[in-house]
Amino acid sequence: MTTLVPFIGLAADRPSHASPSRPFRLLAAVTSALLWLPRFWRARSDLAALAAMSECERRDVGVTAFDIENMLALPVDRDPTEVLARVVDDRRHRRES
Repeated sequence: MTTLVPFIGLAADRPSHASPSRPFRLLAAVTSALLWLPRFWRARSDLAALAAMSECERRDVGVTAFDIENMLALPVDRDPTEVLARVVDDRRHRRES
């Protein structure tokens, strides 16, 4: 047996209007896109501050010059400071075990 749907996109078990969360998801996406540039510049300035440190200071926080070079090679949509924090945390855990 076949069921005919009178309007495209309508089904008996689905409401015909958009879900109320769709506008909120759209607003969140627009907000995220607008705030991407300030986040990008802040993360890059944090990375520049790490690069400006001496080798002794970087060693104290567990970062090497090679780590900073690797973070600069990341895509621009990734936060290098978060990735770098994971690298340092993994390095500390390996040293402790």
